[in-house]
Amino acid sequence: MGTASTNRPAIAIIGFGKMVELFHLPRLRKAGWNVAAAVDVTESRRACASQMKVPFVCGTVKELLRNGPQVQAALIGTHSAVRRTVTLPLVKQGIHLMIEKPLAASGREGEAICRDCEAAGVLLTVHHNRRWDPDFLNVRKVVASGFLGNVFHVENRYFAAESSYKFGASDYNPEWRLTASSAGGVMLDWGPHYVDQVLTLLSPETAGPVVSVFADVRNVRYGDADDHFMINLVFENGARALIGKTDICPLGPEHKWVVLGDKGSLLGYEPGDVKARNVKGKERSVTTRPRAADLLKNFRLAVEGEKDLLVTGRESLRTVKVFDAAFKSAKTRKSVSVNI
Repeated sequence: MGTASTNRPAIAIIGFGKMVELFHLPRLRKAGWNVAAAVDVTESRRACASQMKVPFVCGTVKELLRNGPQVQAALIGTHSAVRRTVTLPLVKQGIHLMIEKPLAASGREGEAICRDCEAAGVLLTVHHNRRWDPDFLNVRKVVASGFLGNVFHVENRYFAAESSYKFGASDYNPEWRLTASSAGGVMLDWGPHYVDQVLTLLSPETAGPVVSVFADVRNVRYGDADDHFMINLVFENGARALIGKTDICPLGPEHKWVVLGDKGSLLGYEPGDVKARNVKGKERSVTTRPRAADLLKNFRLAVEGEKDLLVTGRESLRTVKVFDAAFKSAKTRKSVSVNI
């Protein structure tokens, strides 16, 4: 590999899809990265990367490592069915990783990726950017204030009228999001955001591990992957959570969040309004729009040794293990005992 042409840390993008084109690439550059290379299996996506002034573009990770510039990090934007196939050669070269959610399609593969990175001494983070969505930050603020007392029930659900699969790059295969064999489906698409939010709100320090999972995961309309899921979690301290998204609901509730505590309750709405009332009748509203953390900048600073990662691979692995249990529960129609 050659040497990148700037003192800024160099990063390669693996999988140049629509999310990378519209979201990650401009934000990587704004966050101080030298985007030195892009890898994609589709010729038209490689042409897109070249048009967006990525200096080195190729079709495989092997070619990148053999002929491309030297990079310190990689952003993995491929679909999750091929995660470790892509990450392992990079990790062996000491390249730090940021993976677009989910970490992997299964807990077994996610565990392997975590161990690969730990053994090689490279950083691993996952792009759980919705941990800083205004609705979640405001819900978390009210919960942390003690206004609700001890939280025992959380709901984090979103009802949509149609699938978002058409967002993907049409010149690759946008229907992979609807295909089970490609790790498609709404649970592995939106589930990582919503499960990560709940696992952050009901952290191991406050609620203990997840001890039971019961889920309804089904295909109703789109492709052969799930387009509807509802996951029930039970935590060690007795708290429960309901997490879900459906793509077949033309009319649903306006609120996304419900949180119940022994002293009050709240409703949370997108893009961020929260309304709470305690048992004494006192009301509290939060309408601010907190500033989101810059995960791409944090990743750069962590690679440079200046900051700790805001999201670790092991944190993200918990979400994938929840999905493993949810798929099992949906198949058996029984609760699954876990320690997550």
